[in-house]
This record gives sequence, structure tokens and C-alpha cells, in this order.
Amino acid sequence: TAAWRLEAGSLAVSDPVFRAVDITPRSLSFIFKVSRELLMDSSNLDQALFNAIAQAFAKEMDRAGLRGSGTNPEIRGILNTSGIQAVTNSTNGASLATTAYANFISAINSLLAADAPMPTGAIMSPRSLTVLGGLLDTTNQPRRAPAILDNTKGIATSQIPNNLTVGTSNDCTEIYVGDFSKVIYFMREGVSVQLLKETFAETGEIGFACHTRVDVGITYPAAMAVVTGVRP
Repeated sequence: TAAWRLEAGSLAVSDPVFRAVDITPRSLSFIFKVSRELLMDSSNLDQALFNAIAQAFAKEMDRAGLRGSGTNPEIRGILNTSGIQAVTNSTNGASLATTAYANFISAINSLLAADAPMPTGAIMSPRSLTVLGGLLDTTNQPRRAPAILDNTKGIATSQIPNNLTVGTSNDCTEIYVGDFSKVIYFMREGVSVQLLKETFAETGEIGFACHTRVDVGITYPAAMAVVTGVRP
């Protein structure tokens, strides 16, 4: 804490205070199996399987990093992290087609009021991103976002649902706005694939056990804002 001083006066004594970011990596895994015939008959199956495995892990890590409950064994995502900024709409939510960029301005206001940096991104459902892209001005031309959002990139993910209930509305979604350099995935164990040759031998199938161990840490929760009650 800085303090003013007189000429030749003593400097105020102020000690820094640090906060620990606690990380608890949790296991994410699944098993699948394919027939021996498919393995033998498909020349590019190895690459296809690894792509499918990577996509399965990526989708769930995306969802949990945003919306994870933190209840064991699931990791805690941004939504359930203490200290984030909450931006709400009306009791029953509000239409994004009507509010347009107002929610984003409110989110930025809450971030700056908490001395957080300007946001670098806004993560939302594909529905929200396409609604914004379809906004028109009074001359039926694409509506330009406010200049304050020039450095905030809109990103879509299918892992944010569009059927959340707010008041009497059951078609709501969320928008995550913030400086995402403050969100870090900690990979305690990289993705591994274990071949299970004997487990499904009696049916002529080969099994694969896929595993990783990860957690997400928010180093500066005040730099993240979640807008809720967003209707189409």
C-alpha cells in the first residue's frame, strides 16, 4: 500500500500479501474397444482413433474448465470459482438479439472496477456467436461491435449449453468474458493410451484405456466475468 510522505519523511511500511493457487489434478479417463477385423482392414485407423481420443479429452476439458463443479472427482471451472465477476440479466433472462453488446460492456465494467485487465476473449455457445454475427444496423448492414471490444475475440464452444433455466426461461446460456491468460491448465499427466489385448479377447476385440490427469487454475479470478441469463 502506497502512502504519501513529507520531504525527508519516513517511508510507510507495507508488506506484500500473496495468495496461493491450489491445484488438485484429477483423473479423466475412458475405455473403448474395436474389432480385430476393423483394425486389420482400415489403413488409417490409428490416426482416426488418436484424433477421436484427443477430441474426446478436449471437449470435456473445455466443458469442465468453464463449468466444472469442483465436486470430486470433477475439477472446478471458471463458473464455480470464488471471486469471479457475475453479470446477470433480468429475472427471466434477456434476448441477446435485443441486448446486443450491452452484456459485454457490463462485463468489462465489472472487470475494470475490480482493477482487472481488459478482456482478451469472450467464450460463448455457437448460438450466441451467430446471433451477434447476424445483428444488423438501421440500414440492414452488419452491426459493428463497439470499439471497446476490438481486442476481445469471440470464441464459440459447443460445451456451453443453451438450455439453462433462469426464472421461467429454459433457453438460457452463458458468456465468459475475461483475460484468459489468467486461466491455466495444469497437466500432471499427459494423455496416455494403454492397449488391452486380453480384456475383450473372447469377442475378438481390442480395448484401449485412455487417461490423463489435469486441473485448471484461475490465477486472478477477478479478471473473469460470467454473463448469465442470455436468451437467443
